[in-house]
Amino acid sequence: MRWSRKWLNLRHLKSVWITMVISNLVMLLIPLSIGVFLYSKVEDSLEKGANRSNQAMLEQLKLSLDIELKQVDKLAQQIAFDPKLDYLLKLKEDHSGFDRYKFIEFMSGRAFHSNFRSNFILDYYVYFRQSDLILKPGLLTESRKFYDMYYSYAGKSYETWRDEVLHGFHTMEYLPSSTLIRRSETDPMQSIENTPIDVITFAQSLPGRDRKNVTGSFVILIDESRVKEMFAQIEYASDSSIYVIDGEGNSIMSTEKGPLQPELLERISAQEGLFNAELDGDPKVVSFTSSEKEGWKYVLVTPRSVYMQQLNLIQHWTLILFSLCLALGVIAAIIIAYRNYNPLRKAVEAIKGSSGTKWQGRLAGNEYELIKRTIEDSLQEERNLRHLLAQQAPVLRANYLSRLIRGQMDVDTTERGVQSLQFMDITFISEYFSVMIVQLDSIARFHMEHDEQQWALARFIVSNVGTDMIQPPHQAFAVELDRDRMVFLINFASEVIGDMDADMQAMAESLKHMIEERFHIDMTVSVGLPHVGAKSIGESYAEAVAALEYRIIKGGGTIIYFRDIQSVHSHYYYPIDIEVQLINFVRSGDMENVMKLLDTIYAMNFESGSMTPEVGRCLFFNMTSTFLKIMNATGTDQRDILGPDIDLIKDIFSYETAESMYRRIQQLYEMLTGSFVVERTDHRVQLLHELEQFLDEHFTDPDLGLTMISEHFGMTPQYISTFYKKCSGMNVVDAITRRRIQQAKVHMRTKEMTNAQLAQLVGYTSDVVFIRAFKKIEGVTPGKYRESFMTYPSDEVG
Repeated sequence: MRWSRKWLNLRHLKSVWITMVISNLVMLLIPLSIGVFLYSKVEDSLEKGANRSNQAMLEQLKLSLDIELKQVDKLAQQIAFDPKLDYLLKLKEDHSGFDRYKFIEFMSGRAFHSNFRSNFILDYYVYFRQSDLILKPGLLTESRKFYDMYYSYAGKSYETWRDEVLHGFHTMEYLPSSTLIRRSETDPMQSIENTPIDVITFAQSLPGRDRKNVTGSFVILIDESRVKEMFAQIEYASDSSIYVIDGEGNSIMSTEKGPLQPELLERISAQEGLFNAELDGDPKVVSFTSSEKEGWKYVLVTPRSVYMQQLNLIQHWTLILFSLCLALGVIAAIIIAYRNYNPLRKAVEAIKGSSGTKWQGRLAGNEYELIKRTIEDSLQEERNLRHLLAQQAPVLRANYLSRLIRGQMDVDTTERGVQSLQFMDITFISEYFSVMIVQLDSIARFHMEHDEQQWALARFIVSNVGTDMIQPPHQAFAVELDRDRMVFLINFASEVIGDMDADMQAMAESLKHMIEERFHIDMTVSVGLPHVGAKSIGESYAEAVAALEYRIIKGGGTIIYFRDIQSVHSHYYYPIDIEVQLINFVRSGDMENVMKLLDTIYAMNFESGSMTPEVGRCLFFNMTSTFLKIMNATGTDQRDILGPDIDLIKDIFSYETAESMYRRIQQLYEMLTGSFVVERTDHRVQLLHELEQFLDEHFTDPDLGLTMISEHFGMTPQYISTFYKKCSGMNVVDAITRRRIQQAKVHMRTKEMTNAQLAQLVGYTSDVVFIRAFKKIEGVTPGKYRESFMTYPSDEVG
């Protein structure tokens, strides 16, 4: 009752007890299965042994019978090849030289009374067709008399016997078994003991060389009972049936009354073999072998039950033992399963009592599943907590380091302080720190696209390479401050503090070389001074930021150390007289002196490297102010020089280095000076003519543009553009486009060409660009233009 109540409490579970019982039964079935396997092997072994025994007996029968049949063959050959026989075969009874004594003389010869006589041979005789005589030992008579008075076949007439046996053509042929009726030589009207005998008839046509001219036959009568005496041992031992089959499938003889079944005969084709068959519902084992006599086969058909008697006895006892073991095993399996299940049941009840209502959600499986889910739930809760902490750890780490390098955090390097930072994977090894800033100038060589994914990948590469290259005993921490800026906080080992400056320089140079050479990311590095104490980390970061500001002076792609920028001044060289001189050179159109004066101003201020970034920006601001003064004083429209959408101040200060700002200032002054050259020279008409001529000659060149034109005339693209627009009223690109479209219209009137062919012919690399340009100039697409031209062929369209 107690077990029943507990079972009912857990009835909603798929009880493990059943599984244990089944498992124990499976364990029990393993040795039983092995026993079944061994039984099958024993059965197979017995069957193979019986088959080998039958095959051996059949082989012995074949050898014995072949020996006797060889004696028959030898006797036939001796008689057939006797030289006297050929003469007797040709004699006719009405022939003048016919003499019966010659036949008697042949009968008395050694050949006819051979020593090769076998126990199988009942009798033999020679038939002479020309004289219709039959000669056998002790007898010479006509064939009719011989058949009627001595040997005749049951159910066969004289004529049939004569035509099939005597007159038919036979070559060492054994005829199927037949019943022979023998007559007494003293009283031919009485059969010998009135007992017919079964014989196998051997026939050999004489002389045996001509199928069409058979002059006689040699016949041997083989006593079938003597052959069956050889079969008797096999037949008695295995209760088998024996068949002798000739090459045509005819049964020469057998121990059964009927011939061999056709379904078995079809399967006997090889030289020897064995197979199983079923005849009239009775399973048989058929063994066969081939005789040395061409085409003969000996077939042994044995009931399968004969040699399975011993196996059936083994099978009977095996089933009894198997049933007994199975019954005892089931009882033992149930008892053992109950003993093993009892502790598990107690554990499930404990879970139920401790889990309360939560236990109800775990009832889908068995007891093991319940315990498993309970443990998994506990582990999952722990993993969730750890995962949540792990997710927040990088954010906390980055926030902590970001505030640390800015000097907003204190660092506790004691053992307790180090342990408090371990959850963020932060451990400081000393109180010696330095800050290195990496500014990513460009990722154009790293990847052609500049999206956020590529910038993130670039920062990832720099972060990992940087932390890997700063080898122990030092350690480094990487912090991302912006899309293109990263900071490395280096914590030096206390045992090598004397080489901190050299180590920082080696780290910066190695990192820059690796990133630029291997990953093709252009970068600028700035390095602050090493400091002692956690509170001084913010000072080192401020020094690195100050050093990075000098990128405008030293240019991008450099390494800037704070120690190298401490001796700088805060003034620049750009006096009023130099500014007035620059204004005069520009207004007079003196391009050469303008460029020389700009180079002098840049060299005197920036090549020494002792100017601060702030002062440098002031210098460029004053040079931009001079540019605007000239334009305002001369009434020059700013849009003609810069274009409609360019803000001059923002354009200049959009460049990050002093060198790039200076190049832009040069371009602006070159365009402004060139505009004054155009207004004051008498050669502008000549230059315009040369430009028009150059466009007419090269407008079909796909590479034609401001760059190609400026290189040809030795002028800047900005100057060419400004000059041509002032003189012709249109920009260079529109002039080229109009020439190409006009030429395309000429080709469209004279030739059948596709848009792609027209585009390539007039200088476009794409038919899409050609169609867009054509529509812009003509107001219609090339296809519409062709339709208009086809409609009004005599008018000029466009």
